Amino acid sequence: MTPAARILMNGTDITANLIPAPFGMPLEGGGRVIPGGLGGEGPLLSLTIQDHEGKKSDSCELELDNREYIPSPGKGSKLQVWLGFVENGVNFMGSYQIDSWTKKGRPKIMTVSAKAAGLTTEIKAPKSRSYHEKSIEEIVQYIAGRNGLSARVAAELGRLKPGHLDQSNESDLNFLTRLAGRVGGNFKLANDTIIFNKAGSGLLPSGGEAPTFTLTETGQTDWDCTGSTRGDYNSVEAAWHNVKKGEREWVKSSGAGGSGPKHRVRKLFKTKEEAEAQAKATKGALARGEKVFAASFPGRTEMFAGAGLTAVGFDPDCDGSYTIKSVTHALNSSGLKTRISCETQSENGDGWGG
Repeated sequence: MTPAARILMNGTDITANLIPAPFGMPLEGGGRVIPGGLGGEGPLLSLTIQDHEGKKSDSCELELDNREYIPSPGKGSKLQVWLGFVENGVNFMGSYQIDSWTKKGRPKIMTVSAKAAGLTTEIKAPKSRSYHEKSIEEIVQYIAGRNGLSARVAAELGRLKPGHLDQSNESDLNFLTRLAGRVGGNFKLANDTIIFNKAGSGLLPSGGEAPTFTLTETGQTDWDCTGSTRGDYNSVEAAWHNVKKGEREWVKSSGAGGSGPKHRVRKLFKTKEEAEAQAKATKGALARGEKVFAASFPGRTEMFAGAGLTAVGFDPDCDGSYTIKSVTHALNSSGLKTRISCETQSENGDGWGG
């Protein structure tokens, strides 16, 4: 198939500037696409999209031939990117804000780097605020509002009330990451939206099931799979301080029967509910690391982090169900390729309310 792309900057289609006619082809509905591998007929040398399930920001990077002077783009400029194939159309990959550019020689090349739209200086600036008996939904919506963003919170996490929380001289970015870790969630920014979802759940923030893609071994697929003892803990324990009794008490999140090693969370929590949440979240995180699977293959831009993957026909020890943790889509002179990194799906019941 013939790779294709569409790129907008601040709402203006710039695809034809990157791959000029006759090498650029009209895109149905407006704009242009890039047929074939990038063969040096225009300034665009490569385009790479990285999509992560949580914590690490999604990103977009363009590498441009700068032998004929190209003005550097303004920081904060917004990119919108589509990738796919001429035969079956392009998929929207996301909105990104340019945060840096680099020019170097020889040869003269400019690299433009952009992060997920919404990753602004304001959301990274230290702030102080206390949240008392607020639900996750209320906290995330408040933080989204003060940063001019929208929010999508998984219902299962949104209704939880983690007690009293202090944000002391801490950025909203770090606070949301910390909050997600407490309740077995993932936080990320995408398309000017704060997405707060249950880690490894296979669910979309709306509550609907994320799609599951099937991948089979072919002559064009490179892959590797690693199993470890990281997920072998049968239980996880966390402690909280019982003020009335004046002593430390332990709560436990256990696996499905049997005896085995236990993992203890070092931090001491203020309430039983917080300790239970952390024990379940840690148990789920350990289980998800039991087996990891990675593969590279011809571009499948419909794949995204957080979706499910069923590996078929690779090896009996490696086949099975996974959650996609990260996806890299790369368009260059070799064509359009996709690489995914996955981990075993979480056990039922990790996180609060499980």
